[in-house]
Amino acid sequence: MAVPALATAQTATIRVSSRARAPRASAASSSRGASPTTPSSPVTMKASSSARASASSGPCATSKVRPRSRTRLRAIESDTARSAKQHAVDTDLEVPEWHSRSLIEDGRAFTETFPVRFDEVGPNKKTTMRTIASMLQECACNHAQGIWGRSQAMPADMKAQNLGWVCTRLHIVVDEYPAWGDMVEVRTWFDSQGKIAARRDWDMYYCTGDEEPNEQCASVGRATSQWVAFNIAKRKLARIPATVIPQFREQARKTRALKNTPVMGDDYDPDKLPDVREMSGAIAPTTQSVRRNDLDMNGHVNNVVYTEWLLEAVPHYMWNEFELTELVLEFREECGYGDLVDAVSANEKRVRTEFGQENAGVSMAHMLLRKSKGGSGDGAPTEVVRARTVWKARPRSPDLPAPAR
Repeated sequence: MAVPALATAQTATIRVSSRARAPRASAASSSRGASPTTPSSPVTMKASSSARASASSGPCATSKVRPRSRTRLRAIESDTARSAKQHAVDTDLEVPEWHSRSLIEDGRAFTETFPVRFDEVGPNKKTTMRTIASMLQECACNHAQGIWGRSQAMPADMKAQNLGWVCTRLHIVVDEYPAWGDMVEVRTWFDSQGKIAARRDWDMYYCTGDEEPNEQCASVGRATSQWVAFNIAKRKLARIPATVIPQFREQARKTRALKNTPVMGDDYDPDKLPDVREMSGAIAPTTQSVRRNDLDMNGHVNNVVYTEWLLEAVPHYMWNEFELTELVLEFREECGYGDLVDAVSANEKRVRTEFGQENAGVSMAHMLLRKSKGGSGDGAPTEVVRARTVWKARPRSPDLPAPAR
């Protein structure tokens, strides 16, 4: 079946030569050891060249360097790329072209490569959980466009009934935060879950940028999510149209042939998230007011913004002593312009990780409570988001004093 055209840009970047990046390659290959799932490097292609084909085994093969089969969409060499090549005279600088978006594995999955931009890193020059969430969201939306057409986030039959997709649960696990200038490859695929829901998975990697076959990649993390159909006009959940279900079943049949799916494992069973209001030792809330810039195309607060609000309520000492490794969100209500929202957090007594093993870290429970709608009080606070974060202890020299709280 023909795939609708998706704008696919070949973006020009200037990077240090592979010789200078060698220490980076060593660090990337040794930081995680032998990763069970490693991607290939982004494919370099000219605007006039044909799509590269290879006998790729799946989105998560075990080899560290592996060619990948791609379904080429539309490649456009930007003016910046042409100009950079014309003026690049320093032999120590290279101007690679990378195919940023494409369908892979015979259309069963989608991949997109993101450069880590200056405004996406913190004081340590590393990305934040907000950056990770934003990359996941963007990759998922572009996958939808690749299947259903430009500016289309759902099948035509859903659009005709004024239906859209709403994420009800998102679980992100971070192995290592990329640094400024890294290229992060995000891959995604989805599967049906009955007649009312769908599951979308992602995995993420960053690569050294060396030419093949010397490309070395390390795991950034992975994520899973649940989505349901939503009536945009009535602002309530809806059934997936009967005409769309066969499409999902066919996609599910193809997806289940991929390796490493579900990305969290077949026995993944999400924990129930606690109500912070019923816990002792809750931290004083921080209040956020919904700005116009916080709204998405559907007129409610973007999910990535909720991530920022939750983490803003985490005490400063937590960021000094621990590193955030997991984020679980359950979306329960929407917020609109002018709403006032409290972010409430509390330390959990148990120490847990993604799969329940103990580690030298802590977990926190979070909630977002809408205390007024449109700037005016409307009775009891409404629960908007329930969440959990998991943190691992940062390494600290025994000669240094403990961080002040």
